[in-house]
Amino acid sequence: MFNYRTHRNFWNIVKWFFLSTFIGAIVGMVDAVFLKTLDAAIGWRSRFPLYFVGLPIFLYIIWLLARKTAPQAQDYSTDAVINKINSYRPIGLLSAAKSLVLSIFTMTVGGSAGKEAPCADAGAGLGSVVGRIFRMNLEDQRKMMICGVSAGFAGVFGVPISGALFGLEVLWVGHIFYDVMFPAFIAGITAFQVTTWLGVDYIYHPMNFAPVFAEQFFLKVLIAGLFFGVVSIMFTEVMKFMKVLFRYISLRFSPFWRCFIGGAILVAVGLLTSPLYLGLGLDGFNGVLAGGELHSPFGFLIKTFTTAVTFAAGGVGGIVTPIFFVGAQAGATLAPLLGTDATTMAALGLVAVLAGAANTPLSASIMAIELFGAEIAPYAAVACVVSFLLTGQKSVFGSQRISFDKDQQDTPMPLNYDRPDRARRMSGRKGLLLKTFKEMSKHLIPNPKGFDDDNK
Repeated sequence: MFNYRTHRNFWNIVKWFFLSTFIGAIVGMVDAVFLKTLDAAIGWRSRFPLYFVGLPIFLYIIWLLARKTAPQAQDYSTDAVINKINSYRPIGLLSAAKSLVLSIFTMTVGGSAGKEAPCADAGAGLGSVVGRIFRMNLEDQRKMMICGVSAGFAGVFGVPISGALFGLEVLWVGHIFYDVMFPAFIAGITAFQVTTWLGVDYIYHPMNFAPVFAEQFFLKVLIAGLFFGVVSIMFTEVMKFMKVLFRYISLRFSPFWRCFIGGAILVAVGLLTSPLYLGLGLDGFNGVLAGGELHSPFGFLIKTFTTAVTFAAGGVGGIVTPIFFVGAQAGATLAPLLGTDATTMAALGLVAVLAGAANTPLSASIMAIELFGAEIAPYAAVACVVSFLLTGQKSVFGSQRISFDKDQQDTPMPLNYDRPDRARRMSGRKGLLLKTFKEMSKHLIPNPKGFDDDNK
């Protein structure tokens, strides 16, 4: 009844239960320290109404610390971590430490960034170090890194299941690592329990409405999903455009002017509109989810702009929290046009824009249940899938691998272990125009040896 394979699977489950619990506990403690430090820094900063006016200089200091301090440790962004995990390469603790410190610095001085990337990056670094200490093979080291990422996401937002699944789904579109699912869930749940035990408070917004699957409302959800897909595309493209533009400024003039100009733009936005669109921005989506009024119907556009400028000008941090802001504000803006409840539409926007921008429809759908309650599940699933399908091959994470083409649903694509060339999959006039644009960009904005696109 119990053969060799059954015994091996049993001991494998036991082994990964203890390993994932261990890494989840460590990452949970790091999450708690980071979140409490960030809260303290933001609380201290709130005493100064014009805290963001120093951004032109502070962004340059952040750039100097990122590039000049331990220059070999450059894996302090989520995209860099995704690249390292997919290529079976380790991550050092120094990179994780830089991510934690520089992210707090960026958000405290007013840069529009998120809090999830430092925790996920630190989790990956800790998982990598633990794997090397235990002399694991490359495959098991990679599993430990994935467990660390899942624990980081789960602990920072208080979503143990969707956070763990996000760490699996974000790596490779169209392919979920089922062999890592069990340890990732254990790590995520453990990290959540540890952060809760250490006093970290999470914000939940249960939806108070009776779900009715009326055809009219279902059609509105479909329309909303399309709108959120467009918002996801816009967010991704603005991020890319600003990155190219500020890279040109850096090469044409100097890195100082790139940081100074970006900081000056953010200061102008804060003075002319509201500081709400700078910094971490929790009030921007918690307010509308709690039934508050929008500060501006264009708030999601302003937040997209400030986030893109922050990262292009040298800021460090996560991108998921700004996506939450953009999605919730976009949903609240759309609600009056569709004649629906603004709170419900803001909740749908929060998860649907994440699903489209990060290509994570499954984890985003489950996150809706964990944050807003089970009643919203069918609507969130529809909005997330529609948004995900509309975005095509676009993603805010350039190192994310894609196993299939969402634009060609009838033709299954083989699993490709090399990063796909997006331009190659496009045909006809669209592919030719894209190729021409890329060739022109190489001449207009050169990329000399030593210049790193992902870590500026």
